Amino acid sequence: MLNRRQFLGTGLSAVALGLAARNTAAGFFPPGHGHGHGHDHDHDPDHPWPCADTGSAALDASFPIGPIDTSAGIQYVNGLPVVKQWFGDDFPTQLQIPFHQGEAQYPNGAPPEPSESHDVVIIGGGLSGLATAYALRRHRPVVLELHRRFGGVSMGERWNDTNFSLGGAYFITPDRGSYLERLYRELGVTGLRRVSPPTDDPIEINGAIAEGFWEGAGLTPIEIDGFNQYRFLLLSYVQNYPEIPLSPSADNTWIRQLDAMTLRDHITQSLTVPVPKLLQAAIQGYCYSSFNAGWQEVSAASGWNFLAAEEYGRWGLPGGNAGLTSLRAAKLLRLEAGTPRQCPPRHLRSSCRAVEVRVLGPDNVRVVYKGLDEGFRTIRAKRVVVACPKHVTRQILPGLAADDPQRLADFLEVRTRGYVVANVLLNRRPTRRFYDLFLLNQGDFPGTTGATTLPGDFQRITDAVNGSFARRHGDTSVLTMYWPLPYDEGRFDIIAETSLQTFAARARAELDVTLGALDLSIDDVEQVRMSRWGHSMPLARPGLIASGVCERMRTPYRDHIYFVNQDNWALPAVETCLLEAAAMAPLIEQGL
Repeated sequence: MLNRRQFLGTGLSAVALGLAARNTAAGFFPPGHGHGHGHDHDHDPDHPWPCADTGSAALDASFPIGPIDTSAGIQYVNGLPVVKQWFGDDFPTQLQIPFHQGEAQYPNGAPPEPSESHDVVIIGGGLSGLATAYALRRHRPVVLELHRRFGGVSMGERWNDTNFSLGGAYFITPDRGSYLERLYRELGVTGLRRVSPPTDDPIEINGAIAEGFWEGAGLTPIEIDGFNQYRFLLLSYVQNYPEIPLSPSADNTWIRQLDAMTLRDHITQSLTVPVPKLLQAAIQGYCYSSFNAGWQEVSAASGWNFLAAEEYGRWGLPGGNAGLTSLRAAKLLRLEAGTPRQCPPRHLRSSCRAVEVRVLGPDNVRVVYKGLDEGFRTIRAKRVVVACPKHVTRQILPGLAADDPQRLADFLEVRTRGYVVANVLLNRRPTRRFYDLFLLNQGDFPGTTGATTLPGDFQRITDAVNGSFARRHGDTSVLTMYWPLPYDEGRFDIIAETSLQTFAARARAELDVTLGALDLSIDDVEQVRMSRWGHSMPLARPGLIASGVCERMRTPYRDHIYFVNQDNWALPAVETCLLEAAAMAPLIEQGL
């Protein structure tokens, strides 16, 4: 299997080769581009198909990055101008939140008969689903996406001349001369990205930037020794990198052993002096931001996989990972060649929610979904790719309990947690050069020595990404602030009726600290746009890899259904999504 650092090095799957011509790099699915104007080897665009009743939203409304919608208006919460709606998982009421129970309640007691047949249907139009769709593009897959926009947690918006993310922010710098580096060059990423070295992130403590933090400024000799020992330990894993996904051709015994313990236990046992409290706080801030869990909950293997990878530096795009998703999606517009502009898309179907997937026989998988009008439609497929979280997967595969109880049990081992992202639109750019500002405040993270805060009481924004970092010009900017909810009930907090006001009020105090550290003030804030993600982060807890859970649950189900998602390895990373798409694509093609 390909590993994270090699990243498609064997060429098994050109997930996005040639995906974006340079004239699409800045526009990210510009309205009208490609829809009805592409090139299709199987169809003559001069003789378009008639409209099909796919139930999809219009393609122009489904671009991963779109202009902000100003129709919701502004409300003032403790003086903070907050847009009057949630973004991301923007379901209007609790009763309309999908996948908390099965939705296959058909009006006549049975789903409608299939109205179309396809080789491949992909459920989920986020990073994993779009990567798989491109890898299998010659089979003309159908992609069903729950949200109005494609991209999943890698969707974004545009304000003035700034693209900003509603979710993920960055990906790791590829190895020099690697396939990944060549791939990004073909995508047009190289001309858009900006590199952030690991030393580029300032640290806020008690409302001020702590200069010389990693040099141990103001610390005792024992504390400096602790910092130095940690640095040596980190570099040892840069040199001996714990590859996840695991390679079947390698001896992974040491990674499994590492996975069996927490990151906290491994670090505290590896250092010969107590871990300095400030160092604990810095590690915790990173873990809560990146894993939605503290070092006391995160697998040591997953923790070092992330921490060591950061040493290669990061690439940021305008719009964060929404920029990457858009570039990957651009060439998929060719699937709609021949579709009349006024018709709903045939292949890239947004606002389409899969509710049931069932294997009926050889090359016969029934996929039932709800369209934009909430009407049921059925597709017959030869193969299905489920590119969504495991809590969704177990709801739409009703045969799991009888056919594969072990897989169902494994799916239940994957725990996911909610996240809030606050995008603060600023009428001027920060004067300080930075990419990601880590907010330690008083360092009182749950799991830190002397901390009194419990995970269930965690109400902290952990870091703020500079939205103008990868942009070359302009006077305005966006701070994308990340607020993990590192407790299993967090997703219920963000669907409460008054959740928007509650979180906005708590964000005001956090924002005052952040703005002050950057020499900004509340007067520089145009508006705040709050996004919620109910199940965006799989918990990388110890034992999932060591016990074989991850390897079991990612195997094909009944030879017809495949799984491509970061949940496969409980590792919330861009690379996990893309590597799983690359690994599964050849297996899927063998049966077509």
